Amino acid sequence: MSAPLSAPRGRPQDEELTGQILDAALVELMEHGYANIRIERIAAAVGCGKTAIYRRWPDRGTLVAAAMNRATVIGDIPDTGSVVGDLVTHGLRNAENQGALAGNSNPYSATVSPDVRVHLWRDGFLAARREMGRAIIARAIGRDELPPDVDADAILDALAGFVLYRSTLRPSRTTEVDLRGLVIALTTAPPRIS
Repeated sequence: MSAPLSAPRGRPQDEELTGQILDAALVELMEHGYANIRIERIAAAVGCGKTAIYRRWPDRGTLVAAAMNRATVIGDIPDTGSVVGDLVTHGLRNAENQGALAGNSNPYSATVSPDVRVHLWRDGFLAARREMGRAIIARAIGRDELPPDVDADAILDALAGFVLYRSTLRPSRTTEVDLRGLVIALTTAPPRIS
């Protein structure tokens, strides 16, 4: 027989306040960029104390990752009937996510910060989107559209890198035509695992 669970200590977290904090953190990220985020401004925007924020997230990296996870649409694994169509659709979802969150600073640039990236890969949208991409490529291998020794990560990195570069460093809109050309090149002579 196991011991009864004790009641949680402290005040229960208010889910509405949690949502307001995440929304304010995303606005802060878009307006000021990750390097210039100030927890004080987020708390002031929401009307809470900094401790309410730190009770939920121990540092700004986990807060920003949670805000980005909340704002990102994972979507479904596309099945257009071809690997080219599937990867183009997958890449467009990435572009739509990044475009939807455009501000003075693209919040997706925070993904390069180690204290944000670790959370997005461990339990966030980066890991989920990568698994979707791997499923697309595995299905293409099963349909003999790609060879069994294809380097799925190289294809997915090229696709994600293209979209991220276009939305943060260039910046310009990623179009379906752009993605189709890239995906055709990547799948016509795909990189192989050595």
